[in-house]
Amino acid sequence: MWFQGFQKHGKSQEQGHGRSVYELNEVARFNPVTPGYLQDLGARRVIDFAYLPHDEVLILASMDGQYPCWVSRTGVHDIKTNTAVANAVLFDDFSTFTSLFPKLNSLMQGCYRRRFTLMGTDIKTPFDYGFSSEPDQIKYWGQHIARGISSHYRRIKELCAYRELHGQYLGFLRSYLSMLESRTDDAVRDYEGKRALIDLIRSEDYLFVSDDEAIRNMYVKIRHEIGELYNDYMTIVR
Repeated sequence: MWFQGFQKHGKSQEQGHGRSVYELNEVARFNPVTPGYLQDLGARRVIDFAYLPHDEVLILASMDGQYPCWVSRTGVHDIKTNTAVANAVLFDDFSTFTSLFPKLNSLMQGCYRRRFTLMGTDIKTPFDYGFSSEPDQIKYWGQHIARGISSHYRRIKELCAYRELHGQYLGFLRSYLSMLESRTDDAVRDYEGKRALIDLIRSEDYLFVSDDEAIRNMYVKIRHEIGELYNDYMTIVR
């Protein structure tokens, strides 16, 4: 792997109090499986971040998003721990894998999720921090991710505050749900006719971490209804 020489940085990191960061990896709890194809982590790594409502982040690492080799849950603002986790999932080798279905998918359902992808020198990040592939900069990637987790969370919490308007947005969400629940006998027309509304609602996925429980729960219901619409639509067009 082109970044193999940097593995020592991930393996030397500790969570703190003498504990290894690898104690945070709970992948073994989720029914380890043998993937049906080669897991070449040296060619590609995918790191999924799922923000939970109460200042926590679920971090999953895999080759392609299908068979995670890392699952951990930490505080979004714990820079030291998340730097160690990021270094591990970026640069270390793993031999234990699990499947997303059904437990992990259930755990992440109703979460604000973003993805970091590393493939060769191509880096796709949801964060504002730049990731230079210059040899003297690679050692900072883990720290960039940890800081990105924290700063991105603060940003979406600000978006929540502006959208919530002290609970006033709840009425709009109820109206959206009513519109989505209005069905005909034509599943294709039902879905395609609501695509603009669906796109709008999906763009507000930061509401998954809203401090307003009523708004957060209503948004979860709306996203579930969108899923039902989509499944009915796909049943026809497949």
